[in-house]
Amino acid sequence: MRDELMDVIGGVKELSKDEACRVLMLSRRRYYRWRHRKPLLPKVAWDRIMPQEEAAIVEAGKDERLVDLRSAGLMVYGHETGRYYCSISIVQRVLVRNRLQAPYMTPTRRRPVKPDVRELMKEPKRVFSYDATEFYLISRLRVVVLLILDLGSRKFIHYGIRITSFTQKDVMGIFDEALWQEGIDTNQLTVLSDRGGQMKGSRTKAHLIGKWELKLEFARPYTPDDNAWIETFIKYMKYHLECPESFETVQDVTDWVAKFQILYNDHPHSSLGYVRPNEEHEGLGNAIRQRRKENLLLARQKRHEFYRLQKTGVPGYGMSDNRGSEGLLCQTFEGGITENPGNGENDGFDGQGEGDFRTNSSTLLCQNR
Repeated sequence: MRDELMDVIGGVKELSKDEACRVLMLSRRRYYRWRHRKPLLPKVAWDRIMPQEEAAIVEAGKDERLVDLRSAGLMVYGHETGRYYCSISIVQRVLVRNRLQAPYMTPTRRRPVKPDVRELMKEPKRVFSYDATEFYLISRLRVVVLLILDLGSRKFIHYGIRITSFTQKDVMGIFDEALWQEGIDTNQLTVLSDRGGQMKGSRTKAHLIGKWELKLEFARPYTPDDNAWIETFIKYMKYHLECPESFETVQDVTDWVAKFQILYNDHPHSSLGYVRPNEEHEGLGNAIRQRRKENLLLARQKRHEFYRLQKTGVPGYGMSDNRGSEGLLCQTFEGGITENPGNGENDGFDGQGEGDFRTNSSTLLCQNR
C-alpha cells in the first residue's frame, strides 16, 4: 500500500505534492518520511558465533573419529583443541541447522495411566479397593481406619484401626487377615488403591505380589475419581444417619465401624439392582434379580386378568370386534328402549337400579344420543 501511494503521488503532474497528499488524505510529513526512509539493516546478535567458528563445529561434527560424541562432548573437544569456544546449546543448534544431529527433544516424564477395572467389577471377588480415612476423638487424637471394599459385590470386606498413623506392615497384616478370611483364589484378584506411601511402598508391593500373587493397580496422582468407589463408601460411612457426632474413645470408633459393616452389607444396594452386598458376594445376585423379573411378569399378568374380569360386567363388551361406543349403541337400538313400569314414563332404565352404571350404560348412552 505504501509503495502504491508513493507511485500515485509521484506520477501526478497537475497537482503539487501537498495537494496530492490532501486529496489522498495523507499527511505531508508522512509522505516525506516514507520518501526518505533509510533501508533497514539486518539485525545481527552481537555475540553470534563467527563463520569460521561455525565451520570448525561442522567439521568436528563430520569427523568420523568424533561420531560417538554428543553436543557436550564436541563442546569439550573444541575447548581442549582450541578450535572453537562455545556452549553446548550453540553446538546443538549448529549441528541441527546443518542436519548433523536430530533435534533435541526435552525429556518428558511418563504419565501414569488411568486404571481400568470396570470389566472386573461385573463379578464379585475379582477386584478389591482399599483406602484409609481418619476419625478424631474429642481429645483431638487421630484414629486411622483402613477399609477394604469388594467392588464387584460392594461388600465391606474387612477393616483395620490404628492410632495416629499406619505403616506398610499394618497394610500387609490387614490384607493377610482379609484374604485369609475370604479364602478366594488370589491369582484372579486385582487390588486398587491410591499412591500413598504405605500402599505403594516396596515392602507392601513385594508382600502382596510375592505372597498372594495379586495384581496391583494405582490411581493417578491427585485424581480421586480413579478410585471413586472407595471415596464414596467412606463418605457414606461418615454421613450415615446412625453415625455418632463425636467419639470419646478409640473403642467408640471401633464399635461404629463394626456396626456400619453389618448395616452396609445387609442393606440393598442400588448399583446391584437393590440386592444386598452379602447376597451378591455369595453369587446369589443374578438369581434374585431374575426371580424379581419373573415375579413382576406374573403380577402384570394377574393385573391384566383382574381388570379384564372387571370389564365383563358391561353388556356386549368383548362380544364383537368393534369394542367402541358405536357397537354398544347399535346393540341397544336393536333391542329398543323399554318403559319404566313404575310411572309409565320412558326414562331409559330397563328395570334395574339407578346407580348400577355397568348394567344400564348402554341405555344411558342411547338416551344421551
